Amino acid sequence: MNDEKGTRSSVAWQPVAAAFCFVGSVLALALGFVFTTGAVIDGQLHPLLHGIGLLLLIAGLPILFLGGHFMDLRENKIHR
Repeated sequence: MNDEKGTRSSVAWQPVAAAFCFVGSVLALALGFVFTTGAVIDGQLHPLLHGIGLLLLIAGLPILFLGGHFMDLRENKIHR
């Protein structure tokens, strides 16, 4: 019974982690786009927000790739 519970909990975290990564990457990319565009926020008035926007744009794609990695881990464990 412990083996089933251990296996179930080890498989259950990958979809949750993937969902958080996908949602986080979309939010990071959207906020990064908003903060770096000159039409929404003037870069001269808020240089800190512009820098944060660039960091969010740079970090959005690796977070998205990490979510895909979690989905691959889940698929490999299901096929085993």
